[in-house]
Amino acid sequence: MPTSSMVRICCLCAFALLATTASAQSDSGNMMKMSVTMKMQVPGAEGMPARTTTQDVCTSRSHDMRAMLQQQQDCTVSHYQQVGDVVSYHLVCGGDPPKMTGDARFELLPNGNIKGSVHANSSMGGQSVLMDVTYAGERTGSCDYTASRQKR
Repeated sequence: MPTSSMVRICCLCAFALLATTASAQSDSGNMMKMSVTMKMQVPGAEGMPARTTTQDVCTSRSHDMRAMLQQQQDCTVSHYQQVGDVVSYHLVCGGDPPKMTGDARFELLPNGNIKGSVHANSSMGGQSVLMDVTYAGERTGSCDYTASRQKR
């Protein structure tokens, strides 16, 4: 699996927790703006430095994670569990055999921020590749969601 595909799948893990899709949010409204930083590391890959990306997202204030996760294409979520402010689940993405499997754990912090991690195993050129991804989401304000903007 190309590195860009792994990054895309890992981003989906984060945005499954944060981004409300147009199908889930058909009305306009005031929502929460977050700055989300994702750092992906491949243990044992000396020639592949850690990749860090940061994006601003406009997300629901409710963090209905189960509903958001169920909308991800090409990925199946199982063993979903929320105990207090900690959410964990197992993720399988891609066909048969799967392109990636992983275990995620995210914590919803009292101030609206999040932190979390995904430990994943992927296949790249017939080789098993481990990935460790950490996430930090910081609430930066509010934003207006406009449904028509998402339908372009």
